[in-house]
Amino acid sequence: MNLNRYRYFCLRAAFSAALLFSLILASEIQNVQFEGRYLWVVRNTLTSKKNIDRMLQFATLNRFNNILIQVRGRGDAYYKSNIVPKSHLVKDANFDPLSYLIPKAKEKGINVHAWINTYLLWSSNKKPIQLNHILHTNPDWIDQNNREVLNVDIEIQNKMMSNNGYEGLYLSPNHPKVNSYLLTIIRELIENYEIDGIHFDYIRYHDSGYGKNPTAIAYYRKHHGFNALSSSVLSKSEISEWNDYKRKSITDLVRETRKMVDYLSPNIELSAAVKPNLYEARDRFFQEWDVWIAAGYLDKAIVMNYAANLKEFARNIDIIYDNLPSKYWKSIVMGIATYNQSPSKVINKIKYSKVTRFKSVSFFSYNVMDQNPRYFRSIKKILYPQG
Repeated sequence: MNLNRYRYFCLRAAFSAALLFSLILASEIQNVQFEGRYLWVVRNTLTSKKNIDRMLQFATLNRFNNILIQVRGRGDAYYKSNIVPKSHLVKDANFDPLSYLIPKAKEKGINVHAWINTYLLWSSNKKPIQLNHILHTNPDWIDQNNREVLNVDIEIQNKMMSNNGYEGLYLSPNHPKVNSYLLTIIRELIENYEIDGIHFDYIRYHDSGYGKNPTAIAYYRKHHGFNALSSSVLSKSEISEWNDYKRKSITDLVRETRKMVDYLSPNIELSAAVKPNLYEARDRFFQEWDVWIAAGYLDKAIVMNYAANLKEFARNIDIIYDNLPSKYWKSIVMGIATYNQSPSKVINKIKYSKVTRFKSVSFFSYNVMDQNPRYFRSIKKILYPQG
């Protein structure tokens, strides 16, 4: 067992406030600086040059070297596209936010990652105003958690008003045409913009019961025998095979994107936002991100470890250490939330991430710092202890 792993298990075995406090005060830990410092930038920042300039000033002053720019929010584009309709929030039809941002960021030594909401398509109770939006042109691509004929209007009215954790309408990952469509979007971005990274968000199913798009099921039955999924009561082996198929549909997109990136622009970093609990990611959301890292499909997994409670934050790290060999830990960016906790709690997460020897950290999101300029001051002192 190497020294770093030994230190970690010593910490976990005797986890207490006193021990953690003594560890995080050690000069060796305090002086660590993360190699990768990622800042999530939500799409509302991209609506004007003024907003973009202010964000870049913040990122520069606070020494972020990577920004995740949300260029695809809800099936729309914050860039010039021949495939995807431009967001209605960008009022100037001639303004290309991504084209404006990239050279300014590069001047400051900041890497720009195109953040794509992959399968999540829509989350409003009103349909998009752009008639060429995929929700209008291909409603049959929408994922479902039942086999009934989907009425999109009823779905968005009933589900979005229910406020029960429903996130919105997703594209069906196991529909035979969805992944190829998404690949054309990614290819357009790579070919037209000098981006430093492609970042997948919502690269998963909405929840465990989804994947029942009628076309997706018909395609599965065609390739797995006529009787596949024909019964409402499935055997354990049938359930296992079906779940493996759903996981494969998402992994296929990650793998094919990796191939495309390697062919078109090998220096582009491919990353994905992933659920922090590996077991839940795999079994509930069909997101086998440990496999993506081990297979070399991903350069970075940005772990959305957004729990405000430090013990829960640490528990997710425990699972990673138990299941992912140490040679892959360098591929993990530890994600910390700012929207649900005070700066002091964020500082504890930074310290714990240093103790557990992660090389990179991300903060979600810039919106909090923009709305409260004082929020990041104390965090910066811990993030950069040497000034």
